[in-house]
Amino acid sequence: MAKKINEKMKEIKKDLLLEEASTLFETVGYENMKISDLAKNAGVSQSTIYAIFVNKEGLYLEYIRYHIKGFMEELNSSITPNSTNRDKIEAFIKLKFSYYIQKEKALQHTLKNNPLFFNTLYNDFNNPFDEVYEFLANTFKQFDSNVDDIEAMKRAYALSGYSDGYISFWMVTKNIDLLESVHEVCTTFLATLKVDTHG
Repeated sequence: MAKKINEKMKEIKKDLLLEEASTLFETVGYENMKISDLAKNAGVSQSTIYAIFVNKEGLYLEYIRYHIKGFMEELNSSITPNSTNRDKIEAFIKLKFSYYIQKEKALQHTLKNNPLFFNTLYNDFNNPFDEVYEFLANTFKQFDSNVDDIEAMKRAYALSGYSDGYISFWMVTKNIDLLESVHEVCTTFLATLKVDTHG
């Protein structure tokens, strides 16, 4: 019983720290976020933070996971019984672009200066985007029943990378309106697959 209480308390503390870390990441960015500031703002010791997240990179990955959970909840709630597969893809792209717009400060340094930032983190931590890729892969399998699991997952990763290109271009140049680009991204990508876009 005591063990369950301790685990629950640790989860509550972790969520509260992630809320505070989110504010810092989204205000000052990854590079300028200091664990000492998080400790001060949250009213805990730095050792408490390190005991939960190991290091700053671990904290950042948990921040990403924390928001992916909210992302998936929002994405799934936007899908209705009448949503087509194309609607699901567009909903994913639109929500992804919206999240990047909202959290630009937290993500811009890593994406602008080190496009492989997330890949290097996966050497030490599990990929936080697995659930997103599963959603996309399942959608691609519904487009075409002949697509196997591996091909569907390749398409999921390809769409993610394709939409990332628009995000990177937007961050660097500010020459496009991401939300205005949703239809274009979806149409262009699906055209490369030669799938029935009404499915």
